[in-house]
Amino acid sequence: MHAALAERPAPRPGGTPPLMRFDAIRHDFDTAGGSLRALDRISLDIDRSEFVAVVGSSGCGKSTLLRIAAGLLAPSEGRAVFSGTPVSAPRPEIGMIFQDAVMLPWFSVIENVVLPVRIAGGDMAAARREAAERLDLVGLAGFHDAAPGALSGGMRQRASIVRALMMKPRLLLMDEPFGALDALTRERMNIELARIAEESGIAVLLITHSISEAVFLADRVVVMTPRPGRIAEEIAVPLARPRSERTLLEPDFAAICHRVRRHFQSETGIE
Repeated sequence: MHAALAERPAPRPGGTPPLMRFDAIRHDFDTAGGSLRALDRISLDIDRSEFVAVVGSSGCGKSTLLRIAAGLLAPSEGRAVFSGTPVSAPRPEIGMIFQDAVMLPWFSVIENVVLPVRIAGGDMAAARREAAERLDLVGLAGFHDAAPGALSGGMRQRASIVRALMMKPRLLLMDEPFGALDALTRERMNIELARIAEESGIAVLLITHSISEAVFLADRVVVMTPRPGRIAEEIAVPLARPRSERTLLEPDFAAICHRVRRHFQSETGIE
């Protein structure tokens, strides 16, 4: 039996810009051996509440693209536009999660989670109440006051996701957030992330080396070429939501993974 088709994000009304647009992005790095082109003519739209996953070989510019989206790096040419405004610096509407869940060891888990609100001068009492509720929802009840070192890698990543959501971002950028986790923990984190994205309505741009992770989470998978990174293919993922362990057993899931893998192998030569 084939999986039911998902409801895709609603089409944008005529004239409404995407939430994030990469417009003909090119980026070069200066090296001792000369200029190195990391990205070449990247154009990509991400709509509101859409989950987009990017896969590609190491060094193809995936993380560079994320840094440009976050306002941490200015492209050599082209521009990233968020909600109609060019991105030139970090902004609270765009959250970012890195592969390593960096937490300040002298703060408790909950104080790490509310740190963005503290820096922004927000209501700390309200922030702590919200953080406590969110930590409970992701299975961290009883760990609010723990030191970060007492948490496993998966627990720290759950806390980092909660921290990224504290400023109510409209777009969440994720750079290989589960790459260091074991397979079972990673699978559980994928299910948790899918639930959070669906319930919050946040848009997500995920960088990953895992084809199955990309297909499980995304509405659309973008395959990039080796350096200089270009978009080789965009593949829709019309699988039903909410997604669960059963999704991994669906024939349609396997078929889409196979399609993405064929494009990836065609571009990289990796079998």
